[in-house]
Amino acid sequence: MSKGKIIAGVVALVVIVAVVGGIYYSSAASATLVSVARVTSETLGVIVTASGKVEAANKADVYPPTAGLLVSVDVADGDVVKAGATIAQMDTAPLKLQVKQASAALKGAKAQLDGVNKGVPAAIDKAAADAGVTAAQAAYDSAKGAYDAYAMFSSTDATATQLTIAKKQAYAGLQSAKSGRTKLSTMAKITLAKASAQAAVDAANYALALAEDTLDKATLTAPIGGVVVFNAVGAPEADGTLPKASVGAAVAPGSAPFTVVDLGSLNFNAQVDEADVAKVKADMSAKVSLDAFVATTFTGKVKSIRATAVQTTTGGIAFPVLVAIDPSKDRILLGMSGSVDIEVNAVSGALTVPIEAILDDAGKKYVFVVKVDKVAKVEVTTGALTDTRAQVLTGLTAGDTVATNNLTALTDGMTVRTQ
Repeated sequence: MSKGKIIAGVVALVVIVAVVGGIYYSSAASATLVSVARVTSETLGVIVTASGKVEAANKADVYPPTAGLLVSVDVADGDVVKAGATIAQMDTAPLKLQVKQASAALKGAKAQLDGVNKGVPAAIDKAAADAGVTAAQAAYDSAKGAYDAYAMFSSTDATATQLTIAKKQAYAGLQSAKSGRTKLSTMAKITLAKASAQAAVDAANYALALAEDTLDKATLTAPIGGVVVFNAVGAPEADGTLPKASVGAAVAPGSAPFTVVDLGSLNFNAQVDEADVAKVKADMSAKVSLDAFVATTFTGKVKSIRATAVQTTTGGIAFPVLVAIDPSKDRILLGMSGSVDIEVNAVSGALTVPIEAILDDAGKKYVFVVKVDKVAKVEVTTGALTDTRAQVLTGLTAGDTVATNNLTALTDGMTVRTQ
């Protein structure tokens, strides 16, 4: 063979190789580019995330025992106090007068009872009965006055119920005293007179105890140790500001002018979506992140789930979930906002892939397994899901490589490029 023919053959081979290489390069260059991820075995924590705010876990309102005026305020808004510390003092002059009136009524009632017990002549019995009616009337007037003053602010709570009972008891005592006076005409009716007189004494004793208790509670004290918060004690001013407790301010038993908050015991009130709340249980571990402390995560536990739904700012339905948090050394303040991650489930040894690797096609789930430069469409079943990972129950093994993007552009057996 001549040298010229050899050279021609080599040139032809080079051309063929170049053409084939060009075709292959062109095919490879046109292949779909995909990102990939490994199938891994791990403990998959299923998390429910919700936003919320910090609130006090332990707080106590301070209510005045009756309507009146403040003559002193012994703390400032935000002061730290111990349990039992004096917060404010009410005007006691009208309360002391009520005690004196109740005490006088009791003395009269006791005098009536003493006269009846001695069996004195009917004329003196009548005078004693008159004294008993006077005492019972004073006791009823005192009880009715206390009820009327409180009913201006509330007529449904426990204090109102107690005052209602006191008024009814005093009224019954009054009627009993009047009945006794009417029927006390002869010594033969002495038994009835004794019962009437005793009822008057009992009613007067109750009225005196109530008056003394109200006087004792005129000094407003802290029920627990913590920070004192001043509440509004009236309607907003013309400029929109709310009046707070001060000397001369009027207070009433239906509204607490002060609240003592224990900042060492805090809850994060999370608004958990109704679709997730059934997964949340008491004592589940949680991690709270507050906007004020971007570098700190606070550990906590689910304390309770409130049964009443609330509407979120976006119009959805959520349920308040209280997470007890450890404030640690950071100065967490009431109302600080943030979010919480509640671990509602943990699956150990789970095969997982990125959530974006799952393709939902006609109600079935698939992944594209990448081998060298080809993809295979594999049907899978999934288990637990998080925001970023999906548990794969069937179809894959640890170490497989799956495509994580451009899934809708892929078909079974397609050539791909990976990045």
